[in-house]
Amino acid sequence: MDIEKRKIIIIGASSDIAQPVIKALGNQIISNESILISRTKLPNIVSNQKQFVINNYKEDLIEVFDNLNLEGSNLSVVNFTGSIILKPLHIVKEEEFLQTLEINLMTNFRALSKILKLNLNSLSYVAFSSVAASYGLANHEAISAAKSGVEGLLRSCASSYGHKDYRFNSISPSLIDTKLTKRLLNSDLARDNISKMNPLKKIGTPEDLLNAILWLLSDGSSFVTGQNINIDGGLNNINSRIIQ
Repeated sequence: MDIEKRKIIIIGASSDIAQPVIKALGNQIISNESILISRTKLPNIVSNQKQFVINNYKEDLIEVFDNLNLEGSNLSVVNFTGSIILKPLHIVKEEEFLQTLEINLMTNFRALSKILKLNLNSLSYVAFSSVAASYGLANHEAISAAKSGVEGLLRSCASSYGHKDYRFNSISPSLIDTKLTKRLLNSDLARDNISKMNPLKKIGTPEDLLNAILWLLSDGSSFVTGQNINIDGGLNNINSRIIQ
């Protein structure tokens, strides 16, 4: 996939869904230069991976980009930062809503506002939306608004910067089994109910996202931009209810 020829930046590198990607990028088959940005220190990184531990995704993220030598590179960026808030809108506090936008949308704005000022040879930017951005799910109003913003931002960037060989795509998972979703999967009954929401009748894992992420970051997807890819067990557009 020629991914080894690209410089890779991983934002939110401590995310559970980032770990299979970091491991794959560090192996001897597709080893390349990777820059890992996170708020916690990552163990077991390899020699071709450089780590930046930051306190926040505001000023600190901007400072990291200011100190990276990215001019003229074939750059791929994946942003794993995200959060979950499940409340009906009438009890969501304004500060909770703004924090959801901050974590899920504004990190992409800040990263892109720095990256797009550079003179790059090529760019592939990947961010995470959610099945909730296009499929109505109860109590998802805040996260749905934030993730819809991510999709809209990337589609517009795809139109504005395509002539420079810059590509922008997003991935929309349904619920993935991670530390972030642990409280939603805290019983056998909860896991059973959530798995029944999609026609494959199972809950996704970080490994289920790996190949799509690597493909979007690589030259293998060089004719793909402005797209949102659903990796959700079919939840987004298939009704899995069986009528007896």
